[in-house]
Amino acid sequence: MSENQAPQFVIVEADTAASGSVLKYSEAISEIIEEAGGSILLAAPADAAEVLEEGSKPHAVLVLKFPSGDRASEFWTSDANHQAFGELFSHEAFLHAVSVPGIPEDGLPDEPLPTTANVTIPQRDGPKAYMLVQGTVSDPEPIGAYMETIIPMIIERGGVYRAWTLPDGPSVLAGDWQPQYLVLSEWPTIEEPRGFWYSDTYQNVAIPTRQPASDFTVLLFEAKS
Repeated sequence: MSENQAPQFVIVEADTAASGSVLKYSEAISEIIEEAGGSILLAAPADAAEVLEEGSKPHAVLVLKFPSGDRASEFWTSDANHQAFGELFSHEAFLHAVSVPGIPEDGLPDEPLPTTANVTIPQRDGPKAYMLVQGTVSDPEPIGAYMETIIPMIIERGGVYRAWTLPDGPSVLAGDWQPQYLVLSEWPTIEEPRGFWYSDTYQNVAIPTRQPASDFTVLLFEAKS
């Protein structure tokens, strides 16, 4: 990957009834992904989703990472992917597939978000974890205060943002996707995001700051070893 080139993520979601189809699709495209220089970061059925934000509905989630937007497009538009995706797409419980710009490995200029450029990620035994946040913001000012609170908490636990979209960031590849924002973060193990989420500061300071100004779903997943 060239300097400051951003990776691209393809994120696929489906309701519980299509969990098996999501996993079957992930297996069918494993070789196609490798040919496009990509990798499968997460392939999880709905019953593997840990609900963090109250009211969030568990979904089956597939997260694919590519070294660039061109590589992601090459994969998605290939005949082999169309053939493999057909069964999942036709399932009534399929929700959507979106393509999301990622954060470059050397971070974003003048941006304090926790990234691999400013966070030392500790080495841990066991699989990584991924937190998927989607939603809308009605007032950006409280969200600014919210971010000031949580950024040092995430850095302390070795978490990094992998994708952070603006309202027009995600491209809908299939299905229907309504939220303004999608944020994907990666953690050394599942214990770090749990510790972050259930800490006194997050529960008693961060959540009351953002909730009047936003509406989010938040799911946590443990990747396979």
